[in-house]
Amino acid sequence: MSQPQDREQPLYAWIITINREPTDAEFAICLRCLDDDSYYKVSAIPDRDDAWRSLLGRLIPSIVMKQRNVPRSAWSIKTTKAGKPYIDAPKEEKHLGYNIAHHGSLVAMAFSLGRKHKVWNIGIDVVKMALPRGIHFDTYIDSLRHKLTQLEISYLNISDGKLSPEDRQRKALNRLFVIWTIKEAYIKALGQPPGFDFSRVECRIPDEEIYVDNKKLTGWEFRLFKANVGVFRSSSSVFKEYRGLASSESEVQKEVYQCCMTIYRGSDLNRCIFKWSEQPQELEKFLRFVTLDAMVNAAKHISADGGGRDREIVKEPPYEKEGRERSSAADVSRSRSSAADVSRSRSYREGIQT
Repeated sequence: MSQPQDREQPLYAWIITINREPTDAEFAICLRCLDDDSYYKVSAIPDRDDAWRSLLGRLIPSIVMKQRNVPRSAWSIKTTKAGKPYIDAPKEEKHLGYNIAHHGSLVAMAFSLGRKHKVWNIGIDVVKMALPRGIHFDTYIDSLRHKLTQLEISYLNISDGKLSPEDRQRKALNRLFVIWTIKEAYIKALGQPPGFDFSRVECRIPDEEIYVDNKKLTGWEFRLFKANVGVFRSSSSVFKEYRGLASSESEVQKEVYQCCMTIYRGSDLNRCIFKWSEQPQELEKFLRFVTLDAMVNAAKHISADGGGRDREIVKEPPYEKEGRERSSAADVSRSRSSAADVSRSRSYREGIQT
């Protein structure tokens, strides 16, 4: 009786929304909460937007453990032989395995509590459901063909004559992002290094099956959902992909992200489980949305509890100089709520199932 229950250890996700323009002072507050290795790695990132996403990704585990009331001195981050991180807390009954992903305005963490070998293989991916700025649809698809199988490419050919060209393109992108996030989450869960051939993984979405090297994959659970968020961006945004695009600093820009997280459930499971989380009550069971303000406040509490570190920065990070040279609208909308930060999903298999 205990084995099936252990196999079904809950899989949770935190979605951090960078819902407004952050400040250098907030960056410094959060940076002080990191361990030494993370501190210097984040400080060395030249691009300010990449540094922010990396910073928040490395900060989430500390906040999760604080919410579990585990003192910072009682846990440490360790890695498996494959380089997969997990949190080891000797006095706790369970380990915490996790994985981090970020794209655009989102930073996400998937995690689960349990015995080590039950929570090591966790992966998550998020992708903004929009073409990259300045990239045409056909050019974008062509750039990814080498990472897709012929069957997957065939899914992107929408022949429904009742749809407009724009709707066919939207439908094809929906299919592509579902396939892409599944592949990315699975590869990250394995701890594969960069350069892994994505075409070795084939997603047969209508049948809810995954094949790897032409062999049917078993033992994995995939959970897919969309995150609908609202962000405030200025024309001089910290994030370069938004610069020059904001029409008004009083407007909320709506963004939609395809998300997929996965966990290995064990060899006793002779198939893959797909969970398409579509209703708010389903999402509330495993998903938590957190704004930038909440992250900064949590970092302040960690510092107040002695978890922050006072360090002397030997070399000024490039993004701090850039921030001073560029006018900042970071204080705009600080007190406004981002009402769109709650994900309300649609049919995530739209245009996928046949």
